Amino acid sequence: MHKQRVLLLAVLAACSGAALAAEEPAVPPASDGPALKGTTQAIPESDVYDLLKKSETTFSALYYGRDRQEKQPNNSNGGDIRVNALNLGLNFKSGYAWDVLGFDAAAHTSIRLTNGIGFSEVLYHDYKDMTNPAEGGGGKDKSDAVLSQAAVKFRQNQDGQGLSFRAGYTPISIGTMGTSGGLQSHSYRGFEGKYKIGDFELGYGWADQFRNEWDNQFRDMTNSWEQGRQTGSLAKKVDYVNSIGFRYAPENAFVDIGFGEGKNYRRTSQIAGSYTWKLAGGDTLTGVAYYFQGKDEAALGNPKSQTAWHTSGSLTYTTGGLSLMAGLGKSRNPDGDEVNFRMTPYGNSDNRNFIQTWGQDDDFVWDGTQVIKLGVNYDFGKLGLPGFTAGASANYATGMKNPGGQADSKAHEIDLSAGYTVQSGFLKGASIGVYPAWFRSGDFHGKKDRNDVKVIASYSKTF
Repeated sequence: MHKQRVLLLAVLAACSGAALAAEEPAVPPASDGPALKGTTQAIPESDVYDLLKKSETTFSALYYGRDRQEKQPNNSNGGDIRVNALNLGLNFKSGYAWDVLGFDAAAHTSIRLTNGIGFSEVLYHDYKDMTNPAEGGGGKDKSDAVLSQAAVKFRQNQDGQGLSFRAGYTPISIGTMGTSGGLQSHSYRGFEGKYKIGDFELGYGWADQFRNEWDNQFRDMTNSWEQGRQTGSLAKKVDYVNSIGFRYAPENAFVDIGFGEGKNYRRTSQIAGSYTWKLAGGDTLTGVAYYFQGKDEAALGNPKSQTAWHTSGSLTYTTGGLSLMAGLGKSRNPDGDEVNFRMTPYGNSDNRNFIQTWGQDDDFVWDGTQVIKLGVNYDFGKLGLPGFTAGASANYATGMKNPGGQADSKAHEIDLSAGYTVQSGFLKGASIGVYPAWFRSGDFHGKKDRNDVKVIASYSKTF
């Protein structure tokens, strides 16, 4: 832990630009750099010093508050979450030396402001700390600080065409391999390479370690949902995850195809596509479709695994500040319970951001689920109140399978949102949002009734 904090402080100092040490003396910005060793040729300052001159550092501050109450047998609080957390981050992105080579680094600290309950998924969660049973009995959320990214990067061309590459501790987003997260992105220890020509892009990603947002270090991936962190865990290592992806993204459309594997554990594939029609008067109609499937491999996964799949689609009509959305989804997992979108069991290695029928409290991807989603959002800037937004959505699901031949269940969820973003002044871009949700599942075995409310406030500044 001490080493992590030392690394964090080192990154903060580097990102602030407070000090710069080098073998050669500093040179004025208008002059050439020192001569290449062993030659009389000077290095143009625009080649090397673009690393810093064209760099940017983003400071972010995010408040996250949540109170989720779940109905459990005997009035236990097994599914409850209560958290008040502050997340402070620095994200440094260098320019490119010789227009091709650079590096990125990021660090953040997550601070627990009050005692909490449950697994918040935004604070470091110590599974083995059972000192306070009132916090849910499954471990304890704690404050922490981490070096979350440190990677070298390469680009062939300034316009993004041709080859690009990242390696180190880095986000990866290719095919079925993604880095969705909460307040800060998850990251891998690995690399990604992409080649782009026009509107076409082909890419490959590989990683052998992963850090969830609720962890304080990069860990080997395993065939156990908690990555072997619990006492007595029998987790076996998944040597690596990897994925190949293809994307075609002309104006107003995209097609995204991916194939991935967690070595000896699971294989996945997916395809997503979208098209936006421009209508009279500036109105638009956008359609999105998504299909995913995955199957365990016998060596580390379920030896009798069958292919699980999910498909969903939506249409969104936008006119002025009003957006109306309708979606349909269906899921099947013959092995029972939820469809697993990951190349490992839990918390990493998936790119399921294309799901069109998810809700705040449930993704609605349980075995047998058929779901309808309706949503509305409004931007009050069209009424002279710039920065104010509000929305509502409703999910209604049927066919959710229960074990032992019991009857199927139904579920529904209602989500609301209201937000404001500062439009000018020193705090321009600062925002706050409130997100209440109500989930009801009746006699369904997989997830019980929930009342939930989130409050998220954020501010960032790039230097």
